[in-house]
Amino acid sequence: MEGVLSKVSYQLYTDGATSKNGSDNATGGWAYILLKNGTQTGSAAERVQPATNNICELLAIIRGCQAVLPLLELVDTVEVYSDSAYCINCANEKWYKKWLQNGWKTTSKEPVKNIELWRQLIPFFDDPRFKWIKVKGHNGDFWNETVDKLAVSVSVR
Repeated sequence: MEGVLSKVSYQLYTDGATSKNGSDNATGGWAYILLKNGTQTGSAAERVQPATNNICELLAIIRGCQAVLPLLELVDTVEVYSDSAYCINCANEKWYKKWLQNGWKTTSKEPVKNIELWRQLIPFFDDPRFKWIKVKGHNGDFWNETVDKLAVSVSVR
């Protein structure tokens, strides 16, 4: 049928890795792997310095979502897989809505860290085509293990 959109399913695996997390000279990397209907169609990775684990995890998700967005039709879906409970819980439990209501303060009245990164990510949380899925890290999930190796490889160059 002409004019009818066919649904495409994308899977986006993301990860961040940081060496010496918490120190001033920490080096990290982020990576994503994009699959279309289960077949890898793209990937990217980049080194980050200075870095924290959270910065690298956020950047991986942001860059992956930015890469897939121009490919999407209205009926398509993107399953975003991450081993970062911080990122996935923020999306699924809507922490960001409270942050916005509280002037970018956490429930303990502390400023939210990495606000500029969260501002880039929040529009994807509100896009119903994106689904947020927590995977357990280092637990044998092929694509999670692969994206982890990619993030680590760029972080130690």
